[in-house]
Order: sequence, then C-alpha cells, then structure tokens
Amino acid sequence: MSLTRYEPARPRLQRSELAVPGSQPALFPKALESEADYVFLDLEDAVAPADKEQARKNIIAALLQYEWRARGKTVCVRINGIDTQYMYRDVVDVVEQAGHRLDVVLVPKVGVPADVYVVDALLTQIEAARGIPGSPISPRACGPGR
Repeated sequence: MSLTRYEPARPRLQRSELAVPGSQPALFPKALESEADYVFLDLEDAVAPADKEQARKNIIAALLQYEWRARGKTVCVRINGIDTQYMYRDVVDVVEQAGHRLDVVLVPKVGVPADVYVVDALLTQIEAARGIPGSPISPRACGPGR
C-alpha cells in the first residue's frame, strides 16, 4: 500500500448490498430509493464488453447527479480487473470526474496483494492531482470466487 495514511471514512451501517449494472442507468434511481445500505455501480461482470465505455459514462453521471450519501448510501464502483484494457480508464475517468462523490473502489478478482497496490497507487496519484479533500476513497479487494 502507499505510505499515505488517511482517517477512516465516517462509518455507515451496511446491512445490505445492491449491485447495479452501469449499463442500466434506469436502475440507478431505484437503487437510490432502495433500502440497501451499500450500492455498487458495476463496470465489470454485469456489463458486456461493447457497453463498457457507455457504462462508465453512465456511472460518472449518476455519481454527479444523485445524492447517494444524503440517502445514507455507501456508494462504490466495481472496476474491471487489472488484467483488462478497461481498468485504467475506469479508475482515471471515474475518480477524476466524480471521485469526490465516491466512497469505495471495488477491485475484482484480486489474486495477489500487488493487485490492490496498483489500484491504491493510481487512486493516490489521482486524488493528489485533483485535490480530492480527505481522500475518502478506499480500495476494497474481491478475490477469486468473490
């Protein structure tokens, strides 16, 4: 991990988690209104390869448009795996444009600690460059078999 230390984000109860495909923006308002405490907007498995770029744009728009935290939601984006051509743009585009509205970046299919380190290093650099205050974003690993 990076050597930068951050204060933990304000804890929120997470009794339930809801996954929403980034390619289905009509589901975003439903997720916002749901009883789920934790919503992850998915760029990975739930999105077909041909829809990945549009899904990323949809998620950025949803992060900026809706008040997820005001509704008590922890909001997360599950990026594509680090071994894909989509991961870099997922992190850069989402965090540069809407990182101030994001709580967690979910890293799928983590095989070794270095997988999380790569995403942490990229997040740290983007947050510093963009001046995202407090850097509340934290990577969360999801290993094989989830």
